[in-house]
Amino acid sequence: MSVKTIHTKNLRWIDIASPEAEELRWVRENFKFNEIHFQELERHQSRPHIDEGENYDYIVLLFPVYNKTTQEITAGEVDFFISDNFVLTAHYGEIYTISELFNRVRGDQKTRDSFMQRGSGYLLYRILEALFRRSYPILDHMNEDVNGIETQIFHKHDTDVLSRISLMKKNVIEFRRMMKTHRSVLEKLPQQKKDYLLFPQSRSYYRDLHEYSTDIWDVLETLKETVETLHETSQSIVTHRLQEQTRMIGLFSAIVLPATLVAFLFGVGVEGIPFRHHPQGFWIVAGVMVTASITLWAAFKSMRWF
Repeated sequence: MSVKTIHTKNLRWIDIASPEAEELRWVRENFKFNEIHFQELERHQSRPHIDEGENYDYIVLLFPVYNKTTQEITAGEVDFFISDNFVLTAHYGEIYTISELFNRVRGDQKTRDSFMQRGSGYLLYRILEALFRRSYPILDHMNEDVNGIETQIFHKHDTDVLSRISLMKKNVIEFRRMMKTHRSVLEKLPQQKKDYLLFPQSRSYYRDLHEYSTDIWDVLETLKETVETLHETSQSIVTHRLQEQTRMIGLFSAIVLPATLVAFLFGVGVEGIPFRHHPQGFWIVAGVMVTASITLWAAFKSMRWF
């Protein structure tokens, strides 16, 4: 059973990674939560929210999970149950931030005292702070990906640049959706009246979380504008290259056309064709074809069409 607990004198932190039937049954046996919240814990949520229960609060938030291999961002769900003497976290997806933080708090007495001696509200703040700060390295990866796309567009001319731009647009949209829905929860936190959510300077700390969210949103706005500009630039370059290729094909066809016409005329099987029976007829016709094509090529060259 993947239920881990840290005990202090007045507070417990229970962490559950990807809860399944056994873990969910354990929660039902040990806590008296609202049935609606039990049901929400049992299935994935797509909407961050904060609800008040009897002597506890229930919070659902979504955080970005970045896959370095596929360069894709997905939403990782974290559920929080907060009361005066416990904080329960249940998370889905590869959210290593909580697991790493939990192990650090459990393994170091000084860190445990720093996180857990000021009550459940302060522990909640420190967990949320770690999750929001984890978003910054993900934004750095996204910026690196954007720089790579820019290099592809202007230097390497790779054919898969449009697919990379599409993936980046999807990542930005997914990330923005998560951050936008966080706002209502983060705005409600400083307004909570429960004693366990209040601690010295709690309103200021909660406002810091809101500022993290705002900063991340601003970076995402910049990324969104950059990706859209790169998409438009890529489309323009592709269109220009296509036009160039079409123009060159047209010029080549025009240069070859006189030779084709001469070959057709001299190949018609009727009497009276010049040089039909001349011993050097082939070379004369070939010379006429080459001369016609070179003349047209020189005309195009003088007009600077290529």
